[in-house]
Amino acid sequence: MTALHCLVATQFQLEPVLQPNNWITLIFCLLLFLFTVMIITFRRKLFLMFRALFFQRHFSLIQRESKVLEDRVSLLVLLFDLLTITTGLVMFCTTYIPKAMSKLPFIAYIGISFFILLMLYLIKLLSVSLYSSLYGREKERAPINQSRFIFMTDMAVLSFPFLIVIHYTGLTFLYYILIPLLTILLGVWFYRIMKINSVHGHGFQFFLYFCTLEILPWLVGLKVLLII
Repeated sequence: MTALHCLVATQFQLEPVLQPNNWITLIFCLLLFLFTVMIITFRRKLFLMFRALFFQRHFSLIQRESKVLEDRVSLLVLLFDLLTITTGLVMFCTTYIPKAMSKLPFIAYIGISFFILLMLYLIKLLSVSLYSSLYGREKERAPINQSRFIFMTDMAVLSFPFLIVIHYTGLTFLYYILIPLLTILLGVWFYRIMKINSVHGHGFQFFLYFCTLEILPWLVGLKVLLII
């Protein structure tokens, strides 16, 4: 009877227990607050942004009505986007490469990742300005920046509910659903960028720009995060 009791107790102790993370709970509360304010205050423009990546009519409508990046909503949306992407990236790395993410506290990785992503975003804005100036693509600068902003917003809004469910239920297999969806968004965004840059037919110039100033900074940022 004692041996049976010990076996049951041992099996019970081996059951995985979800460990609460107060920092990530606070982050989710902040994100939920930001998203609520965005929906209440800028409902119509946000719905246009959600559709603009997929439908040219909505993208053109945003361009005609106002410049998204010049609107007062942009800073609020950018904060939501970067914080959501940061949280998802750190959660994913903590789940699948825990040893590499055990050197610093969770909130430290959130702060570092947020700073890296913010710097990358600002560098990309600068790189587009340089690209458009060097190759005479001034008309394409605003659409390129707007399409990136819209892509980030769609990615953040899509990821947010997945991240909440994954964290509080431990259903990490949902990453295998989320990642293909984000890959589709990336493909649509890439098509949108190619369509914008096909106006003057500078395909090779754009290919060099995209590889060196769009893809490479993300790889460098991820490498920096993992070696900290």
